[in-house]
Amino acid sequence: MNAYIEYCIDGFHNVETPVVSLREQLRTIKNETTDLFTAPFGVDVVIDETGRMSIGLDENTVLCYKSTDLETQLTALGDLNAEGGAVFYFGDYSILSKKYLIPYRLALDVLEHWIETGELSGRVKWTDKIY
Repeated sequence: MNAYIEYCIDGFHNVETPVVSLREQLRTIKNETTDLFTAPFGVDVVIDETGRMSIGLDENTVLCYKSTDLETQLTALGDLNAEGGAVFYFGDYSILSKKYLIPYRLALDVLEHWIETGELSGRVKWTDKIY
């Protein structure tokens, strides 16, 4: 699949870069943004005509999917017993339920599967429920 990473650091100018080495690229973005924001930074990975996945760059992270037509909007579900919120920066600071947090490595595996196949992985449970 033809995928690219999209993010915005300054609030005005989107950066788009083709996915070449996803893990290395995300590590570089995390290193560039760690001192700029008070919460973990988030990026979108986009496949035109398919959709986008948003991932937070933190050890425990959130992974959201949105289809291009916006008909499907899902978030990977973590521990349903988790309480409280976690803050991420996706162009603005967002508080998300800790119920959505999954391990970063799992999120990367799911994201890579989606990039390779265009299909959502069954390795996580997806939900459209808002917590």
